[in-house]
Amino acid sequence: MADEPTQRHPAEAEGGPAGAEPVSAPAIDPATQEEAPASAAEPAAEAAAPSAEALSPAEPASTDRAPRSMTGVVVSSKADKTISVRIERRVKHPVYGKFVRRSTKLAAHDQNNDCQEGDVVTILETRPISKNKSWRLASIVERASAIGRGQG
Repeated sequence: MADEPTQRHPAEAEGGPAGAEPVSAPAIDPATQEEAPASAAEPAAEAAAPSAEALSPAEPASTDRAPRSMTGVVVSSKADKTISVRIERRVKHPVYGKFVRRSTKLAAHDQNNDCQEGDVVTILETRPISKNKSWRLASIVERASAIGRGQG
């Protein structure tokens, strides 16, 4: 009996188990009872890969956010093309609950040396210009009066 050739199911001849469908049969969607298109098995791969139009060189993908801006008062303009800006904020004291003023002093780039002490300015975050300078002057909101600066 061992020498007799055994008859195999056509699906087994292609390498599958006895009750399996042939590999070449089209996929059938059970909900609609229609044949699914050949590309229906790979919609996630197409959605994951961005198109060439989406990544144009004019708009890089990493610039999703706008640069941070802050408004403060110029406390020093003695350095060439650099101003020191004091940014004040109010924070609640953790124990007493009273609001306390806290300040941060930032160095900002002033290309034309336009600012003077006491000016209210808006600064934008930018690439590092020097060791301590990562901000640049965006606009002068309010000029300081000559009397307010202590000159006279």
